[in-house]
Formats: sequence, structure tokens, C-alpha cells
Amino acid sequence: MKKILLPLAALLLGAGCVVQSIYPWLTAGTRVDEPSLLGGWHDARHEHTAFFAESTNSSDFAYSVLLVQKRNETSHFMANLHRLDDVLLLVAGPAETDGLGTYVRLPGHLLFKAVLAGDSLELFEVDLDSFGARAAQADLSMVAVASTNEKPSVLTATTATAEAFVRAQLADPTFFAEKPLYSFRKLPGSAD
Repeated sequence: MKKILLPLAALLLGAGCVVQSIYPWLTAGTRVDEPSLLGGWHDARHEHTAFFAESTNSSDFAYSVLLVQKRNETSHFMANLHRLDDVLLLVAGPAETDGLGTYVRLPGHLLFKAVLAGDSLELFEVDLDSFGARAAQADLSMVAVASTNEKPSVLTATTATAEAFVRAQLADPTFFAEKPLYSFRKLPGSAD
């Protein structure tokens, strides 16, 4: 039991750093494919490398993502690229899990504004300081993940409700952070 509680506590305490949604943020009708996203990308500031490949094991996601962090720690995600008006959005969700991991992980989906230009990929997170007030004003259901986090950080609204909310917020340039969370550059020789 102790072996399960420690990773679970770390997951819950760390989850307050971003806004997650239990359900995907956007519907399949807004999905787009972008072949130039495939391949390897490196963020020198964070020492992270992300590898995007076409998903072969999920009809819900177009991309399988492997994120390699410094000290070779790895994370697996599934992702979709969406277009709302002229804005590209990346929704990252949990990779397929089996075994005990299915029961102890919060299956959160993350939303990023994606700026993809040539060999550059910048990902901007939802502005954490204003999100709670925006969600409350839109009457979206939110819950806090950890008792130490005074800001609700998990959206529990349906995908359709979340998408309507995102569409309404896109006109405000402060919905996403001013500076990118990640600034990736395409690795030389990576797939195009």
C-alpha cells in the first residue's frame, strides 16, 4: 500500500501546476493533421526532447508523444492538434494505461496554444492566474486536486462545454500565458 501512496501523492501535488480537464478540451470536428509536427523537437531551456509519431494504437488521438526530460526521465502522451479560427491548439492526454496505473492516475487532458512555424514549435499554457475566475464566470465545474492548492485546477465539464468555453476565450490574448512554456526546435534530420 505504501508503494502506491507515494507516487499517488506526488502526482496529486504536482498536478496543481497546470489546468487539466477530465474530458478532452476539444471535439474531433476541430482536429487537423500537420505532417510537419512529426519527428523530434528539442527545448534547450528545459532540456526536454519530444518525439511526435502517428498514433497506431488509438483512434481518439492522432499523435503518440514521447517526452524525454533531463536525466532521461520519460513520459508518454497522446495528442491531437486542433484549429479554432486561426489558432492551433494542442491537446495532450494520457497514454493508454493498463494494470494498476489505470486506477491511480487522474486522466487529465492539457490544452496548449501551439505556434508552429518552420522548425519552431512553441507551446503556451492556459494562463493559470486568470483561469479560475474565467471558469467561475462561465459557470464551469472545477475541482481542486490537492488540499494545498487553493485554486481549482481540474475542469470537470464535458468536452462540448469545454470547447464552447475555449472558443469564447480565444478572442482574449491573455487566455494563454504571454511567454511559451516550451520553445522547441526541430531536430536536424527529423521527419518532415
